[in-house]
Amino acid sequence: MHSNITDFQRRFPLIRWSAEGEDWTIRDTDQDAARIPLVLLPGAGGTGDVFYRTIEALRGTHRVISVSYPALDDASAMASGLLTLLAAAGIRSFDLFGSSLGGYVAQLCALREPHRVRRCMFANTFHDAGWLQKKISREKLAATSASEHLEITLGQLRSAGEETAQKADFKYTMLALVGSLQTAEMAKSALMAVLGATPISKVNLSESRIALLDARDDGVVDDPTREAMRERYLGSRQFRLSTGGHYPALLNPTEFAAALMTHFKGD
Repeated sequence: MHSNITDFQRRFPLIRWSAEGEDWTIRDTDQDAARIPLVLLPGAGGTGDVFYRTIEALRGTHRVISVSYPALDDASAMASGLLTLLAAAGIRSFDLFGSSLGGYVAQLCALREPHRVRRCMFANTFHDAGWLQKKISREKLAATSASEHLEITLGQLRSAGEETAQKADFKYTMLALVGSLQTAEMAKSALMAVLGATPISKVNLSESRIALLDARDDGVVDDPTREAMRERYLGSRQFRLSTGGHYPALLNPTEFAAALMTHFKGD
């Protein structure tokens, strides 16, 4: 099941952009297209390639851009850099999907430049990271070397189960990305960004333009935090997957892609 990621990476090579002094990388399924793209933002673990199965499912009907973050430890700077990058690429309007940290960054983008965001979906995410900030000390992480943090992360991934094809694909994909395309510095900085995230306001777009997605078995974002998101966007479409954990793009790819196709239907 996992052999397709190498072919995906070959067919859609990385494109490098400099924005606000940082080097970003993206993959674009149709960079010459005039149609409005769907921009995918990953969480703190891995790169935009965690969406490779989703991109394969959507690329026939959508121009899809997956984003990988530079080593930035500030979510606000991530949002600013992303908006600058897309403008430099000639993309004035876009659909926006973000998972976990990416969901928070997506909210920031929609708050700052709502006129550019046509539709958005926030997945497995938060508007207040307090639940995680109580568990993990940002100061302690800052004092930990990037290489040490990487080894801890890789150890956790290596011990992950492979009971199903989806779990095996998740394990293989993350081990292929973390420590290589996502460098040790990038991995540490992304988690630092979550731990430094401050509570944000509700995105002021019409309810029909916003959707939420999460999985009932998400073991990372706790129930009260996900419920707070659902209550905040009560009038918007909400997708609740029975399985998928914190990485439904890999652990429940079919239902995950179907949800994105439903909300981001048509150009």
